[in-house]
Amino acid sequence: MAIPERQLQTWSNQGAVQSSAATHKSVENCIKKVSWNDDVNYVTYLQGSYPNYTNIYGNSDVDLVVEFRSIFSKNLSALTQEQKRQFDSDYDDAKYSLASFKKAVIEQLKKCYGDNNVEIGNKAVVVKGDGSRLDCDVVVCNPYRKYNSYSSLNKSDYIEGIIFKTEHDVPQNTIINYPKVHLKNGSLKNRQENTNGNFKPSVRVLKNMKATMVNRGYITKELAPSYFLECLMYNSKNSNYRKSTYSDIMVSIINQFYNDNNDGTMATYLVQNEQRKLFGSEDQQWNIADATTFVTQLIKFWNEY
Repeated sequence: MAIPERQLQTWSNQGAVQSSAATHKSVENCIKKVSWNDDVNYVTYLQGSYPNYTNIYGNSDVDLVVEFRSIFSKNLSALTQEQKRQFDSDYDDAKYSLASFKKAVIEQLKKCYGDNNVEIGNKAVVVKGDGSRLDCDVVVCNPYRKYNSYSSLNKSDYIEGIIFKTEHDVPQNTIINYPKVHLKNGSLKNRQENTNGNFKPSVRVLKNMKATMVNRGYITKELAPSYFLECLMYNSKNSNYRKSTYSDIMVSIINQFYNDNNDGTMATYLVQNEQRKLFGSEDQQWNIADATTFVTQLIKFWNEY
């Protein structure tokens, strides 16, 4: 039998947001205590499910970006030789390094929260939570500009992301992501004229379905990370979301995934920032075999609920 509409409506609700905001403010205030030089510029902001309004009840940690904006990295591969020469004449080498900024941030986090509560992970600095804060993955990075064109009169024709290196890999890997583009694209898809505002609530439905599937032994938690599920839903046609019930919405979406997987269309899906394919062998891509298993088990879960 199908999942009752009342249960789907419950799953569509957003989880708590106050604790994520308090965690952000605490870490932000901590880093502000450093006596930074006047030319050191940075911003802090949440990424992931909380700012995207796709967090569900039970989300227990937050992702916080600390973006060092005194420098930036660039990709000039799309530019002509003349545009590259113009760029080089307009910009000098950076005065600071991301590594030195990250070192200062880590030292300050340890001063605020104690050495035992700050762990240097491969991609993020983990700050353990307490009664007033959630666990927080702090990503220290700098801006990344993927240029489409360049001239002295138009220096802003680029797609902006973030970039950082892994801490423990040998050799270190470079991670590039586009959290602001991800956020923007999700908001556009959720608009009334596109999906009747049903995109983000439906993402929360699928995330809750996944959590229940894990609890009932249909899949392992690692099979379908939440980020990939959100990107999967981003590839569902807008028309699927223009239904009157969550039951009709989810059936339409699941049917699309089943059909697209069978005919190979799913392999062309993009992540929500649209800068890379969802499926592949890279660290920030999903294994299509795992996605196939997830869709198969999702249908089984729906029918057996």
